[in-house]
Amino acid sequence: MRGLPLTNCLVVAASTPIGVDLRPDRSRLITRVGQLLEQGCDGVALFGTTGEGAAFSVEDRMETLSAVTAAGIDPQKIIVSVGALPVPDVVRLTRQATDQGVHGVLLMPPCAFRDGISEDGTFHFFKAVIDRTDRPQLNLYLYHFPGISGVPVTPNVIRRLDERYPGMIAGVKDSGGDPDYTEMLVRRFSHLSIFTGEETHVPDLLATGLRGTVCGLANVMPRLLRVMMDLPSAYDRRRLRQMILAGDVILSRRPFVPSAKAVVAASLEDPEWRRVSPPMSEIPVIERDRLVADYGRWDAGLPPACQSLGHETPPVSDNVVSIRHA
Repeated sequence: MRGLPLTNCLVVAASTPIGVDLRPDRSRLITRVGQLLEQGCDGVALFGTTGEGAAFSVEDRMETLSAVTAAGIDPQKIIVSVGALPVPDVVRLTRQATDQGVHGVLLMPPCAFRDGISEDGTFHFFKAVIDRTDRPQLNLYLYHFPGISGVPVTPNVIRRLDERYPGMIAGVKDSGGDPDYTEMLVRRFSHLSIFTGEETHVPDLLATGLRGTVCGLANVMPRLLRVMMDLPSAYDRRRLRQMILAGDVILSRRPFVPSAKAVVAASLEDPEWRRVSPPMSEIPVIERDRLVADYGRWDAGLPPACQSLGHETPPVSDNVVSIRHA
């Protein structure tokens, strides 16, 4: 379990800044990763669903990872999503990430073939990748996200892979949205690291042995999530769940990826951050401005230790006299 905390682990599924050429903007990404780590994230997941990874070529993803690690970001704080349709592409991405010394790679079944994919077929997909990667130091996280892939990562598949490749299956990221399923994985595979992609499930699941979360909301509320992760009990953590939900409701007015990027762009005063990969589109300007303003007010209303956006203190006139008593 290298590089990341064994408990209360907060990994941000990082948004990827994109240039006009629709390729990753490495400079902006490196700067943002550093900021998120400073704001309390234990690690960063690159090129997942929030990071629009499937929209980028293998070469762009490999070159970007090399640039991130060359910039001094500790590779042991990085999880790389290596999903792609052709197995040879997955293998190239997996080999490069593993050779770079990242904490782990994250892989979901490909989304092109949804009908009739059996557990045996899913097992053989992962087996083909592991065998062809041929790296004994491989640290593989299985990515359960049937809403995207159309194919679940079932307990039977996890068990078979764990038995065939002992020490290579690091754990599971569960983005299926069912906390009962996540808890079942935690209890059934207690020797593996189970992460949830659902931030609001964290308060209760940490108490069952969940390692932590790999989540998109950490792009825009890292400090609130950090405070929540560090509270000593499920009771204390539940008290912050409504705060998280309130922020998430604002972002959920539009698709999450452009919403999160709009908030990041506003907080950094950098409109280039708003760009998304087709077929996604930026939020229309009127809706975007309202969403950003509402999200800013929500963040400003949090306790200071939980605020992730920069807020200027309103100026106070010298003519104003305090009437508060000591």
